Amino acid sequence: MMDFAVSLARPVYSAHCAACHGANLRGNPAIGAPDLADSVWLYGDGGIGDIENTILYGIRSGHPKAHNVTDMPAEGRTHQLSVAEVDDVVEFVLALSRQPHDEPAAERGRKLFFDKGNCFDCHAGDAQGNTDYGSPGLEGPAWIYGGDRLTLRQTIYSGRHGLCPAWIARLTPPQIRALAVYLYVESHPQATLARR
Repeated sequence: MMDFAVSLARPVYSAHCAACHGANLRGNPAIGAPDLADSVWLYGDGGIGDIENTILYGIRSGHPKAHNVTDMPAEGRTHQLSVAEVDDVVEFVLALSRQPHDEPAAERGRKLFFDKGNCFDCHAGDAQGNTDYGSPGLEGPAWIYGGDRLTLRQTIYSGRHGLCPAWIARLTPPQIRALAVYLYVESHPQATLARR
């Protein structure tokens, strides 16, 4: 059954999803299209039902059942944080992801993360993210837009508002279920290998 679903899904993926997520499912950081072949999921645990729900209704698509809870606020542009404070939070995220960073700035950024920046509210106190909100973990190496200093600064200063269309009116229920199975298979190779 999985093989049949995958064979049905591949051409649907190529026609409707590859333009954003890439032919190899590895995503496109330039537009914030996440990698669909890794084990990291923004919404839910990556189970077939969670994947199917996202395909059906989208993310910030305007559909009433879409994942519309939150997005990344523009902490700098809205003056929640000053330019210097944004830079300090960037250093904290670089430290979390074990990248070269300025230690005193990272310590200031840690305090901002838990206080004025209010970052912990979405990304959690352990910075592991929250799949109820679709907020990513901040330890890398999986990044939606990129985890380098400049990209992190752009994200924190200007915010991010990625979206995925709702496919409920454009694809058939069997196509949507097949896509969900296909993405599950590609992102859970050990689990699917054990079933074969």
